[in-house]
This record gives sequence, structure tokens and C-alpha cells, in this order.
Amino acid sequence: MLRNYLIIAGRSLWRNKGFSAINIFGLAIGIAACFFIFQYVYFESTYDRFNTNAENIYRVPISYAGSLANTPATAANHPAVGPAMKADFPEVVDFVRVVSNALFMNSYTLSYKDVKGREKIHSETNMFLVDASFFNIFSYPLLSGDRKSCLSEPHSIVLSSSTARKYFGDTDPLGKILDMNGSMSMKVTGVFEDVPDNSHIKFDMLVSMSSIKQNYGYDDWGWPEFYTYVVLAPGTDVKKLEAKFPAFTEKYLGKLMKELNFRSSFHLQPISDIHLNSNYSREAEVNGSDIEIYFLGVIGVFILFIAWINYINLSTAKSMERAKEVGMRKVVGAGKSQLITQFLFESSIVNLLALAAALVIIISCTPYFNDFIGKDITTGFFSNGLGNEPVFWFAVLFIFLVGALFVGAYPAFVMSSFIPVRAVKGLKMYPSGGISIRQKLVSFQFVLSISLIASTVVVFQQFNFMRNGNLGYQKDQVVIIKAPVVKGAVIDNEYQIFKSQIQKLTSVNNATTTSDIPGHKIRLQNNFRRATQSKQQSHATYLLEIDENFIPTYQIKLVAGQNFLSIDKSSMDSASITKVLINEEMVKTLGFKSPEEAVGKIIFYMAGDDVQLKVAGVMKNFHQRSLKEKIDPILCYYPNFSNWKYLSVNLKSENASKSLAEVEKLYQKTFPGSPFDYFFLDEYFDRQYKADARLGNVFGLFSILAIIVASLGLLGLSSFVIKLRTKEIGVRKVLGASVVGLLVLISKDFVKMVCIASLISIPVIYYLSNAWLENYAFHITPGLSVFIIPPVLLLTLTLITICTQSLKTALTNPVKSLKSE
Repeated sequence: MLRNYLIIAGRSLWRNKGFSAINIFGLAIGIAACFFIFQYVYFESTYDRFNTNAENIYRVPISYAGSLANTPATAANHPAVGPAMKADFPEVVDFVRVVSNALFMNSYTLSYKDVKGREKIHSETNMFLVDASFFNIFSYPLLSGDRKSCLSEPHSIVLSSSTARKYFGDTDPLGKILDMNGSMSMKVTGVFEDVPDNSHIKFDMLVSMSSIKQNYGYDDWGWPEFYTYVVLAPGTDVKKLEAKFPAFTEKYLGKLMKELNFRSSFHLQPISDIHLNSNYSREAEVNGSDIEIYFLGVIGVFILFIAWINYINLSTAKSMERAKEVGMRKVVGAGKSQLITQFLFESSIVNLLALAAALVIIISCTPYFNDFIGKDITTGFFSNGLGNEPVFWFAVLFIFLVGALFVGAYPAFVMSSFIPVRAVKGLKMYPSGGISIRQKLVSFQFVLSISLIASTVVVFQQFNFMRNGNLGYQKDQVVIIKAPVVKGAVIDNEYQIFKSQIQKLTSVNNATTTSDIPGHKIRLQNNFRRATQSKQQSHATYLLEIDENFIPTYQIKLVAGQNFLSIDKSSMDSASITKVLINEEMVKTLGFKSPEEAVGKIIFYMAGDDVQLKVAGVMKNFHQRSLKEKIDPILCYYPNFSNWKYLSVNLKSENASKSLAEVEKLYQKTFPGSPFDYFFLDEYFDRQYKADARLGNVFGLFSILAIIVASLGLLGLSSFVIKLRTKEIGVRKVLGASVVGLLVLISKDFVKMVCIASLISIPVIYYLSNAWLENYAFHITPGLSVFIIPPVLLLTLTLITICTQSLKTALTNPVKSLKSE
């Protein structure tokens, strides 16, 4: 019996090669797309779970209330929190602090001189200082060195494998000495595997925390810049432990909180929640979003549904051609159960072939997909990835069973229910409502397609809005040069000479030195208040060090007051009054009614009466960070020292490469031996949107795949409908029907379904787009294009597909059409 089923199935598939190919290929694309989506969703959802003790590792962020209620909650915390928690709470068995080396140095280089005197020197960025417990808590693979002791001694450094190769090639790096900034010798004590993409914090080098002296404040309660992670004892009730935190903060911060009228609250955040469910200030990197992952999962299900609907529609439509076969088999004694088994067997073969084709697509397209999203999400698929999860294989089995049995069941029952006499005579065989069900399924398919197209339109419009929106300053043609490391004493005159020579270049509009640049969260922060306010009314504000060229270089508008003059250099800790610039958000934060009112007013720094600041001018708000974030209150002052971190050079647009070469020549002349480390501001700023760009690409790709799958089904279905109406078309042509009239006749039902689907899609699109856009502080308002473009695009594709199929039949000689049956 099985052999008979197999032969009949093979004949049926071969006889209907076109329909079989559409079914198999459509299902294969749907399954492959679903796999890639859920592989991506799995990857995003398993950040940091490679740590063997991940379920017990928590980060300790901090939030504020009272006078600091407007200060955003931050992922970092005071450096003394970790040691104090371990000492005070038996539930905390270990801790580690992680802090960027940039907090202590404006710039840093590493150099290595081999035995032949050849020196390799590089400017570095991804360097963190960590406690000796780092590798005891986290499971980053250590290729060489001892996990327990490699970071215990001062001036110890552990390198990633790629960084080690950069300096030492294939030579064993252990015990080698790297020179930092020409003034500190660092001993290589370990090498770790490059940090995986699914780690919420990325680093190339780790330096022992004991390398910095205690007077730098890493045991302090007033410097919330350190990421603090604690390991809890297994079985710890997190809620009960957090309930002890108010007394804990009161013990260590009570005096300061009372003096300044604020409250600090510590929290325990599971490390596995950071990437998708964390939106704190000072995150280590741009995080993902659980809402976006949810939407992608929905897209995966949509594509699979579209493929399954194609199968149902094409199979039931094709049933007319097999009516006589069913009738004859019933006449010779075949039972209904046997026919159902036969058709389900055919469905199983189609789905099995689709799975095989999907596997080929997955294997061949995986490298391209990884490049497309910019992440390697398939490494270790069977060892510690999605293939290692039993639920994945249950899902594969479920998809196969649904496709083979449940989706194949409806066509099987339709065909097995044919009345033998009517089937043999070739009479109409559709059961009552059969065509209506198929139309509803196609309409549902159109609803899914329109929703996916609309989602893609919203994502790309928001992304373009963020990339091309008015930031309040000039970012194009601005090159950023990182501060050099001058060996020995830093001579202020060198900086001044370099900047003045840069400004003399005919290819340069202007240049400015700053402590931070747009596109990066300002690292300096402190409390400020108006002279008429008490200490309890101070406000946390970001502090930016600039010079008199900052405003003209970035073309920031002054709405009141005046810019700094070259004589306005001062120190924030001096007894004399320091001139400052503030932005409009700072005006609002301090409670001034207008920028004009703020000009000339005295404000106090660090909530102390001894440091007075005078507002010289008010800058128009500009987006220091991405448009996902709110505008920060910013205060700028002109320091009387040249310990700058960045030099921003506004180039003329005629020949940027030539201008850059001139700047580099001056740099090397002024700072010999220091690497010329630069980047363009627009590219740097756009890095904040890397996750959004990736999301847009993924949405676009899978929306296109969904449309392709839907179009395949539409192609097969329209081809069959036209074939059924061939004689009708011939009769209408004989009676004088025009080609255009025939095309309208054939396509009107499909156009009607697109229109119905469009009406149903409107509330779905409105809800989903607004839910997603709420993640952005500045976002678009979905306009008519979001509701018009998707239906019009789908309608166009539908008409092209239908008319392409219909035109040949409509142009055929009616005599041939009438002989077709």
C-alpha cells in the first residue's frame, strides 16, 4: 500500500510540475526565512547566557529620587558598592567592577619593541580596568594564563587573541611588556578568546584594577562610573535582598542624601536581561529591544502562515483536475479514509521536499545572512546555539507535522468528499463555501503582506528621520582627531601651536578642542543650582569642556548672550567667577522663564557656595546623543588647561582627502611618534543607529521574502483560475468582449480582496507602528504614506501577476479557447 501511495504521489507531483515547484519552493522559502528569523531572535535573547553561572550574576544599577529625580537612572554605580555589598550581605558571594580606561586617560597608546628594536605602536580604545575576580565570575574563554591570578597584580594586562596577534604575531605574548603612553609598563599575563558578539560588553584588553591608586577614587561613594556585578548564592530570593538596600544606602549615603535632599536606589538586574530589557544611562553599548525581537518573531510566523495558505489554496484549486481520478478510485472501491491517507501522504512528501530545499537554502545563505546583519549568529549552532535546544527540534517537527497533516488535511478532506458520479462526469465539484474559504485565506494573506510592508516603511522612515534630522549642529565634513599622547611632560604650547596651524590651512573652516563630541554621552556630570535655590534643589547636569571655537566650528546657534572669548579661560574650582554657556534644556531645568532671563545670572557648581558661575550665553538645544534619547541639560566652560580629548576640524568640502593629508602632516610634525587617530563625525554619530539600521535591513529582507512567497501563491492560483475560465473567455471574446474588459473581469475578485485586506490592516498598522515608535524620544508620526504605500504596492504586484497570466489567454484565438475543454 505504501509503495502504491508513493507511486501515485510521484506521478501527481511530476504531472503538475509547476504547481509542485511553487508549493515546494514557497514552503522552503517560508521555512528558511522562519529559521533565520528565529535564529536571530534566539541569538538576541541569549546575550550573556554563555556565562556558566549567568543565572546568579546581577548588575547593580542606580536610580534617583528627590532633588535628583530628573537624573536618569544609570547602569554604572559607585566603585565602593561591590566591596560593601560583599561585606554586608552574606547572599553576595563575589563581585567585580568594570570601568573604561577612558575615565582616567583622554587617550592611550600601547607599544611593543621586539629584540631587534622594531616598535609597534597603536592607539587603543576598548580597554577596561577590572577586579581580579573578573575571570572567576565571567566565562570568557582564557587561552593562556591563570584565571584566578592573571589580574591580581598591579600593571597586569590581558589581551584578546586578535590584539595579541597585532602586537606579537605568532610569538607567545605571556610575560611580554607593553608600554602604555610611554610612561607605564604593562605585563601581559593572559590571552582570551575574542569577545563573542552576544556579550553586552565588548573589550580588547583588560587591566588589573590595582594598577590605579586608591586616590583615584575606586573605593569612593561619590563617583558612579563603575559597572558593578555581583554573584549571588544559589537560591537567593532577589526581592528579599533588594528589600535590604534602602537601609544599605542609608548606611553609606545617608548623610549626603539628607544634605542634598535626594534618594539613591540600588537594583539587581539579571545579566541576561541587560541586552533586551535595559535602557539605563551609560550603557556599555547600544542595546537591543525586546519589542523589536517580538515583532521579528511575529514576522517569522507571518511568513510561515503565508506559505501554508499558499499550499491550501493551490491544493484545493488543483482538486478540480483530480476530480475524475478521485471518482474512478471511489467507483473501484477506494474508501474515504484511503483517499485521505493518500492525499496526506502526498502532503507529507511535499513538506519533506520543502524541508530539504529549506536546508539547502539555509546552508548556502548563512554566510551572507551573517554579513547582512553584521553578526555571526550561527557559530556553535549545535554546541551551545539554537541547535542545542530541544525546543528547536520540537519546533522543526511541529512545523513538519502542521504542514503535512493539519495544513494538508483540508485539501485532503475536500478531494475525498467528491461524489463519484459527478466527479466522473466532470461536473462542478466544489463543496458549498469552498471558493469563499479560499478567498478569505487569500485576503488574510494580503493582510499579513500589507502589515509587513507597512512595518518596513515605518522602520525606514524612522531611521531616515534619525539620520537626516536636524541635530542642531554641523556634523558633515567634520573630522575628529583624538588627542595625542605626548611622552614626558605635556606641553601646553604644543597644543596651541597645533590648533593655530590647523586653523591657518586654507582647506579648514575652523577647529575646536573639546572633552567630548556629539554622538557620545558626555562623561563629566555634576550638580548645579541657581543662586536663589538651596542645596536640596540642585540639578544633575552634563559638563562639557570647550574653547571659543566650539560654537563656530559646529555652527551651533546662540539664542541669547554671547560666546566665549579667548580671555574667558578659567577653572571650575577657583574662587573667581567662571563664565559658562548653557543650553535651552538647562535653562528649563534651572527654572528660568527664558534664555534671556538666564543670561548674566549666577549659578553654583557642586551645590557649593564657594564656586560661582555666570551664564554668558545660551545655546540652542542640540542632540548630543541620538534622537532615541531626550535632550540632555548641558553646561559648557572654557578650561584654563589644554588636557583636551578631541580636536574637531571643520573641513571645506572641495577636497577632503587632500585636506586630511595636510592635517596629518602637521600632526606628525607636532606630535612625532603618536599615531594619527581620526574619524569622521557623521560616521561616528551614525554608529548609534547601527542596531536600528540592522533592524531595518532585517525587516526589509523578510518583508520582501513574504511578498515573494505570497506572489508565488498568487501566480499559481491565478494561473489555475484563468485555466478554469478559458472557455468562458473564448465565449466572451466571440460576443465582442475587449481585452481590457477581460483583464478587468479576471482581476476584479483579486482587487476586491486587496481592498478588503487594506481596510482590515489599517488598525493593525496603526497599533503596531505606534507601539514601536514609543521607544524613541524623537520619532515620526505615521502619515498617509504608511497606510497608502503598502496597499498600492501590493495591488500593483497583484495586477502585474494577474494581468501577466491573463493577457496570453485574453489574446488567444477564441476558437482555440472553445476547443480547450
